[in-house]
Amino acid sequence: MSRSIIRKLELNMIEPLQNKTIGTKGAVPKLKTLNGVLNVDKPAGMTSHDVVDRVRNVAGMKRVGHTGTLDPMATGVLPLCLGRATKIAEFLTAQDKEYIVEMQLGIITDSQDVTGAILEEVPIPSISEESVTSIFDRFVGEQFQIPPMVSAKHHKGKRLYELARKGVEVKRDPCKIFIYGLSLLAIRIPHVRFRVICSKGTYIRTLCHDLGQALDSGAAMSNLTRDRCGSFHIDRSVSLDALQTREDIEAALCGMNEALVSLASVMVGTEGKAAIHCGRPLSGGLIARRIGEFLSGDLVRVNARDGALIGIGQALMGSNQLDALAGNLRVIQPVKVFR
Repeated sequence: MSRSIIRKLELNMIEPLQNKTIGTKGAVPKLKTLNGVLNVDKPAGMTSHDVVDRVRNVAGMKRVGHTGTLDPMATGVLPLCLGRATKIAEFLTAQDKEYIVEMQLGIITDSQDVTGAILEEVPIPSISEESVTSIFDRFVGEQFQIPPMVSAKHHKGKRLYELARKGVEVKRDPCKIFIYGLSLLAIRIPHVRFRVICSKGTYIRTLCHDLGQALDSGAAMSNLTRDRCGSFHIDRSVSLDALQTREDIEAALCGMNEALVSLASVMVGTEGKAAIHCGRPLSGGLIARRIGEFLSGDLVRVNARDGALIGIGQALMGSNQLDALAGNLRVIQPVKVFR
């Protein structure tokens, strides 16, 4: 049989299938995209990416991402952005974090937590609440922290933890962080438990190591719970076990505007909305209402009159100047626009 005849037979078989209309019973329904932020209570033993994969599978969608890695041994708040909410992930990541931490005195490990190999055992000196609190006070404020080798930081295209697994150690530049608060909760030798409020980019394992050095005892992180990430608190989080269906996920989502409620907001009308959508700065005269205080340089939500989040901007002046001056002065420079 010639090739031309075989080709005609193939076409005759395919054509009816191409032209056939599939009834509603046979149609595969298109899943609605879920948009919002999910406040997950990460269990111990899972990586942050494991949690993302679990939610992707249940939601039936790929557009899911987390807003800041938690170590596998850590538990607590892990906000996940779904659908359009992935556009605000960078702003959630930038917000401050709060942790409940336990460190074990008397050991130094290669990972700076108790899961790593012990490099050195150190005698634990006599310590008191007063001496620990005094050391803690020295760590409050702006600090420069050297990232640990066991971390996701990059070095010449490689993750540091990939190099650490091969026994390679490289020089790391100190990173600027900010410790807003450090308070002692309990001392039960060899363990010390405390609460820390810190900026993004703070390695709690490294903080434990550095505190141990300051206490002349050495220390490694033995337990970590993220209690808060921005406006997301652990008492309003949802466990992975409770997310068995898409409906469970949808019911637990919070909107993009709610997720950024810690940022002050300005409300604009039609003209202001058009300016934002074109990437133009907002002048004072275009701002119909202000909610919350802000300083020059702060990030600010921009909302339409119906409350919809239409953008994130950077304040070019403080809210007190806006109230006093307003008019045609530029007040908000768009950073991210949502259509």
